[in-house]
Amino acid sequence: MRIKRYCALFLAALLALALGGCRAAPTGGGSKTIAPVELTKEETALAQLLNVNMDGYRIFDYQVGKAGDGGVKSVQITLYELKNGEWAPVSQNRRALSDPDGRIALGFSKIPEGVELTLQSETMLGTSTLETVPGDNASSMTYATSVLTGSAPIELDKETPLVVQIATTKSEISSYDVKYFEMPREYDKHGYEHVYAITALFSEKTVYELADSAAPEGEQK
Repeated sequence: MRIKRYCALFLAALLALALGGCRAAPTGGGSKTIAPVELTKEETALAQLLNVNMDGYRIFDYQVGKAGDGGVKSVQITLYELKNGEWAPVSQNRRALSDPDGRIALGFSKIPEGVELTLQSETMLGTSTLETVPGDNASSMTYATSVLTGSAPIELDKETPLVVQIATTKSEISSYDVKYFEMPREYDKHGYEHVYAITALFSEKTVYELADSAAPEGEQK
């Protein structure tokens, strides 16, 4: 656990420095988007200097405009597990937003072992842990992970799937694009032991308003 904490702190330092100097310019026309990013050579070198293995991280850039411009006030990251053909929230984390853009980093290999979450923008930096409910020994199962691969439009108060991961003892896995998050029964029909999803929801509500119907939050750091 201590190693995970150090990795999260190192990643936070990496994102803080990299985003400050290498952040892409906001898109025009007031568009709101989220997309996966590839680290630049400078960012990769910084990660190596900090001894952070970036293979286990999925990083996304988001652009939402200034607070008040379109009503963006907060972001909520939710970890789900598929239960009886429906997504059941397991853990959530919420942050207030006041900057036009930023980054979300998800650090994990196998989601049941925990997800290190880092949220970073010009004036905000926070890390937390999204954890699943303990169950059977999922560590020995076969895993298949789907990740958002292109730029996706952000609709306020609508979830954008970032990651879907299947864990199963079955010999064959039918993996889907993350857009199938909206069709959970497509996963359910295969009878996988575990299917997890991580989403981002950008909202015109404050973090306090979102918390009224929230799942348990991840451990704050």
